[in-house]
Amino acid sequence: MAATMDKLQSCIGINSALFKAARANDYSTMKTLLQREDVDPFFRGNLGETILHAAILNGKKEVMKVILEHVPSLINEPMTSHKYKGETALHIAILKQDVETVTLLLKCGADVINAQASGACFIPGIDCLCYFGEYPLSFAACTGNEEITKLLIDYGAPLHAQDSLGNTVFHILVLQQNKEMAYQMYDMILTLVAIKDCHCVEKLQNNEGFTPLKLAANEGNIEMFSYLVKKQKKTYWTIGTITYSIYDLTDIDTWMTQNSVLDIITSNQKPQVRQLVDVTPVKELLRQKWNSFGYKNFLIWMFSYLVYMVIFTTVCMFRPLKPLISANLDNITIMTQKSLSESYEKKEDFLRLAGEIITLLGAIIILFSEIPLLIKLGPKNYIGNTSTGGPFSILMVAYSLLIFSAAILRILGHDEEAIPLSLALIIGWCNTVYFARGFRMLGQFSIMIQKIFFSDLLCWFCLAFIIILGFSSAFYIMCQTLELESNFYFKDFSKSLYTAVEMMMGLTNLLLPSETSYPLLYITYSVYMVFVYLLLLNMLIAMMEDTYWRIAHEREELWKIQVASAILVLERHLPRFLRTRSGIAGRSLGLDDNKWYIGVEEILNENVSEKLKPTIFSNQTTLCWNTVRKNVSNIIYTESTSL
Repeated sequence: MAATMDKLQSCIGINSALFKAARANDYSTMKTLLQREDVDPFFRGNLGETILHAAILNGKKEVMKVILEHVPSLINEPMTSHKYKGETALHIAILKQDVETVTLLLKCGADVINAQASGACFIPGIDCLCYFGEYPLSFAACTGNEEITKLLIDYGAPLHAQDSLGNTVFHILVLQQNKEMAYQMYDMILTLVAIKDCHCVEKLQNNEGFTPLKLAANEGNIEMFSYLVKKQKKTYWTIGTITYSIYDLTDIDTWMTQNSVLDIITSNQKPQVRQLVDVTPVKELLRQKWNSFGYKNFLIWMFSYLVYMVIFTTVCMFRPLKPLISANLDNITIMTQKSLSESYEKKEDFLRLAGEIITLLGAIIILFSEIPLLIKLGPKNYIGNTSTGGPFSILMVAYSLLIFSAAILRILGHDEEAIPLSLALIIGWCNTVYFARGFRMLGQFSIMIQKIFFSDLLCWFCLAFIIILGFSSAFYIMCQTLELESNFYFKDFSKSLYTAVEMMMGLTNLLLPSETSYPLLYITYSVYMVFVYLLLLNMLIAMMEDTYWRIAHEREELWKIQVASAILVLERHLPRFLRTRSGIAGRSLGLDDNKWYIGVEEILNENVSEKLKPTIFSNQTTLCWNTVRKNVSNIIYTESTSL
């Protein structure tokens, strides 16, 4: 046993000498050790690294050449530790931007296709140090080294390789902080690969369903989004400093996809994502949608809802009641709910029944129109997203459930039908504020109400309720021994709580007889009024004012997002024959593709206009002038109404 242990320690010591030689660049010792039979050249260090990893990491090129000469199979051996799993010698050389070492590794057969650094260090998470896309080509692109990138592409590094998150090298460049470097590397890669291959790679989606363009939109990377959009732009014609350009709508419009750029803008809550609503061509696309079908259908939707609420209100006002025969003189209730058989006897009852059926059908339509959005966004985003509806969406779901509850109580002939009906009336009419988003002034006012309600009022109410609860309990305890038949405001706890709320709002004073011999009661009342009425109430006013000025500069932007959301809602719920596809078909513009484009008028400065070539569509051999003349009118917007 002892002999075995000694032998094991001897092997470990010899193998450790390999790493010492690699770090010290002692190539003669390394050569001697590798020639010994009792040495394991595949021995790994604490991080799962081999001697080749250690040599390259420490920049020891001479000993690296010796290792590659004697143990060439180490070249594609990955590290095995959890943190650096999959990292090969090529990855390390690329990160060090050592062109000479990268060239040598490639000549010796380094794998540029399957080498994938998938350790915790290279994947987004707590332990992530750099997310460079796992593959050698992505590593080289993210370091910004053009020479290494060219070498890798020359040796067959695939552009379509997708990492564990589904991201290609183009996705990874979108995520980089250094925007200028990302532009340069993106352009350089495009020049090294066939245009057809680049277009195919640019359409690849990651695990979240994002192409590079959609990913830039989802990250709120306005610079990269504008760059990618302009890269696809084609100049239609130019007159002086005025040029008409067409933009590809494939990933931007919602017509053929459920995860377009417009969907991302309206569902994402990042402030920087909202700024994309003013970026070309998103701005022009939304304007065209709003002018072509959005505005008129929004008005129809609004008036239909108002008529629906009028019908519902009328039905509630004439709900079936009958006189109550009761011997209890203290009961102020004089009417009660009719039974189901008694509710529909007269002709006017059946007219009311028609209104009730309309109300119930409306509630069903509202509920089933909100369920898909709830599933798509999730409960948290569904409730908190002010662009897709915010509180209005969840309130409409509550409205539908209240209508169903009232219908069940009607069938059962229960007297409590008035409770869900009254709550449904409040919610239904309050939700008409949703339609304020169709008008510039009212829409911004609606946004301000939502922001103040959720950011200030709810938090303040939670704090104030706790304090009111404490003081109202104290008032009730102090008044338990008093005779309060003539002054019943504190005769039970619920009355005390309501009285405390009235006092907080300054609607009433301490409603007790002046001869009450409890000085502590008046002291408590004075403290309560100072703390709640003066401090908390004025603090709420100050908070709302601060929120107002903080949100004021972005309310225009938020309103545009809400209009965009309303457009998408209409687009998805309207029958296809009532919708109009925005943009112009590529074939009608003389292009041999099935894409749709949108035309944008742009005014350039003189220096830029001089650089523009007089030919139209430089990538097209010929373009019939008659086709141009025929379709110019289709590109220029004749309607000037803006969002």
